[in-house]
Amino acid sequence: MLSRLNIQRVFDRNKRVIFEFASMFLGVLPTSFATALAYIGGMVAFVLSPNKRLLVRDNLGRVSGGDRGRLKGDILALRGYFSYARYWVEALALGGQSRRELNARIGFYGFEHVYEALGRRKGLIFTTPHLGNWDFGAAWLASGGYPITAVMEELEPKELFDWFAAHRIAFGVHVIPASASAFGELAKTLGRNQVVALVADRDVVNSGLKLPFFGEVTSVPQGVALLSLRTGAPIIPAGVYLLPGGCHYVVATKPITFVRSGSLREDVSRLTELVIERYESLIRADPAQWHLFQPNWPSQIKTGDSPSKEQSGSRVPHGTD
Repeated sequence: MLSRLNIQRVFDRNKRVIFEFASMFLGVLPTSFATALAYIGGMVAFVLSPNKRLLVRDNLGRVSGGDRGRLKGDILALRGYFSYARYWVEALALGGQSRRELNARIGFYGFEHVYEALGRRKGLIFTTPHLGNWDFGAAWLASGGYPITAVMEELEPKELFDWFAAHRIAFGVHVIPASASAFGELAKTLGRNQVVALVADRDVVNSGLKLPFFGEVTSVPQGVALLSLRTGAPIIPAGVYLLPGGCHYVVATKPITFVRSGSLREDVSRLTELVIERYESLIRADPAQWHLFQPNWPSQIKTGDSPSKEQSGSRVPHGTD
């Protein structure tokens, strides 16, 4: 019998082939079948990962107002597993979706804010927590004639990164690797009055700011605020929520209004705080759709420990961290 370690080794050696096959397979499945498959996968993962399950229950409990009791906490965590599994199933199937198919499965609140922001001719920074299905929202926006650039962490092997980059290009999202040159590339994109999309609620490289996030100070990414302050691009925090029947609903909040103080360090901190406040509001609207499967607060990590790559999520190709 294959052990969990052996299964992981087989997966690591064949990552690109596995993801490529999954994308092709899921792309031809009817939406209802694919959703059912996601729920089955989510249930299996929930049952087979007791330690991770406890962590997810703790994470979502913080978001939903504290201790909900064991049964309610487990139900919320299970819904979190369902949501995350559905994200992966839908994201992998996106390459073959037409504008008409995407349009039939999405609603949008606050699109006037997009017009308003792009009307300033400074580009637009769409930012979101790991909530719902951000890839679906990006694909829909790109298919409507709004070029999007996103940052994706570099993956091993390189062929896997290349595949994910090509997969996202297929549904209209230009991907650049998270490297020293990424900031400059994003600034150029904004200079062309185009859209930059950043999923930025987790500090996976431990270079962020210490700010309150759902009641506890933790490290949060500062790149969104810094990019906005350097380029003048407006920031629109948004959420792409999963709805029944394979549908989605985008909530785009108003562009964040911010007045410079003259101190870049203080401005980055304050603007990041405003972004985090919007994230909290978006996440509270449906906590089970927040895909946080890693420790995120100091109280979850033993003294002297630091999150491993697996804990920090650096091996998961979310695409816009």
